[in-house]
Amino acid sequence: MGKILILGARGMLGADLAHEFTGKSELYLWDKEEVDVTQKQQVIDKITDLKPEIVINATGYTNVDGAEDNQAAAFKINSEAVKYITLACEQVNARLVHFSTEYVFDGTNKLGYDETSVVNPLSVYGQSKAQGEKFVFGYTNGYVVRTSWLFGRAPQKGKPRGINFIDTMIKLACERQEIKVVNDQFGKPTYTKDLAKAVEGLLVGNYQPGIYHLVNENVCSWYDLTKEVFRLKNIKTPLLPISSSEYPVKAKRPQYAVLLNTKFPALRSWQEVLKEYLIK
Repeated sequence: MGKILILGARGMLGADLAHEFTGKSELYLWDKEEVDVTQKQQVIDKITDLKPEIVINATGYTNVDGAEDNQAAAFKINSEAVKYITLACEQVNARLVHFSTEYVFDGTNKLGYDETSVVNPLSVYGQSKAQGEKFVFGYTNGYVVRTSWLFGRAPQKGKPRGINFIDTMIKLACERQEIKVVNDQFGKPTYTKDLAKAVEGLLVGNYQPGIYHLVNENVCSWYDLTKEVFRLKNIKTPLLPISSSEYPVKAKRPQYAVLLNTKFPALRSWQEVLKEYLIK
């Protein structure tokens, strides 16, 4: 595959991408210490100087509620930076893999959303990600990989707690007498290890540029996910289901943001990967 550049290489997803591609190519791992993706000329100069064959962009502003108060920052990283990275890739004819999210959809279709579905984001975060996608769509060697409900072993940079939802629930179970979790938002939890492996398959298999929905299979609510975590970890803290209206947040969430993968071999079920993640 030649030279591969991973941007955001020390984030939760970036760490698993780095692990997946190590030893399989000439690999370059950049994070904000190596390049500020919000600086157009710096991005273009550094990438055109490196001349990678593949650029994998795992950077992003991921604080969903924070984006409501920091709209400029969210659009700078999730949209403008993507524009700069795409421009640089065009100059060296590199294949670009960019990650997006189920938040680009409004979550009103209970049948789920395939790769052809029309976006309609409800939040600033979703709007910024949808805008960023457009720059990649305009590039002939661009891949937009939408995914959802990510969890992985590396710290989740940019999130208030710094850890993923699963680890957050385990931590809270040790601190509180009971845990309340939303039971009316549905999605597909996805293990960053499986996502990284799928991205390698996308590139090695010479799949055509375009949109891909890469998620672990089977649908659940946040409550369902937490219940299974508690079962596997033998956590006895009482777990109570609540509605979204009982847990107010700044950013509106899509209620049924289920991504349908119709273009790539199905990944494992979330139940299987959760067990692997927790039973270390």
